Amino acid sequence: MAILRVQHIGIVVKDLHASCAQFKNALGLEAIDFREDQGQGMQLDARILLGNECWLHLVENWNPESRVNQFLQEKGEGLEHISLETDDIEGDVEHLRNIGIPIWEDTIFDANDGYEAFVFPDQLPGLTIELIQSHDRSWFYPPESVGAPVSETLEITKLQHIGLCVNDLNQACDRFEKLFGLKAQDLRDDQGQGMQLDARILLPNQCWLHLVENWNPESRVNRFVQERGEGMDHLALRTKDIHHDIDHLRENDIPIFEDRILDANDGYEAFVYPDKLPGMTAELIQPHAHSWTYPDL
Repeated sequence: MAILRVQHIGIVVKDLHASCAQFKNALGLEAIDFREDQGQGMQLDARILLGNECWLHLVENWNPESRVNQFLQEKGEGLEHISLETDDIEGDVEHLRNIGIPIWEDTIFDANDGYEAFVFPDQLPGLTIELIQSHDRSWFYPPESVGAPVSETLEITKLQHIGLCVNDLNQACDRFEKLFGLKAQDLRDDQGQGMQLDARILLPNQCWLHLVENWNPESRVNRFVQERGEGMDHLALRTKDIHHDIDHLRENDIPIFEDRILDANDGYEAFVYPDKLPGMTAELIQPHAHSWTYPDL
């Protein structure tokens, strides 16, 4: 199994156009490629480019039988799946079958966006993984947008990481390695005032999955798990100038957590909470010289 990149992150929303307006107002992220012909006519969707040749896929769906609508009814709006692009989906699905991992409807779907197969949250810590192999009808990352600014108002350059809250870090890491050949690294036990374990899984397009187990009842991560269960709680967006960005947010009455920039091990950080975004937190991060970076592989 060879994963080429994270292609997109799926977010479930109640109102597509209102959610797109939230991303634009809060973070200067403009939605493109609106569609109304998906999901058997019971879906609206669009995408927001995040750099790294990946995007945020926003979906509003009112079919009660759909995966998306069921997530909305059970958990509310939020980050629901990660799409991992592969060049051999048949081989990947065969691997999963051989190790006893079910895929949704035991089928590779020939969908508008590519050949797709889904591993559901009962096999993973609170999220769905979509394996996707592109074809000639698929969305692609526009060549003219490669390296272009991501935000109209902030100094965001790209997606840095996807935050995943888990109950058991070691177990979660084992699942990703067994199912997808994605091995965790950089395990730490000195974060979160000594009440946290974390690690990361590198994804080929210069970003990573950040897995966090936290048992401090006052922490953002622990509260997320207690309220919603395991799952993706935030996207970290790398910025060239966090002070500029926070000044802009304050000028436009967008509150940030504790109204301050945090000087953390992983960089200067500020958090925009889900009351300004559809069910997810956005972390703005400007790394230190000693922060995690994407290593030369």
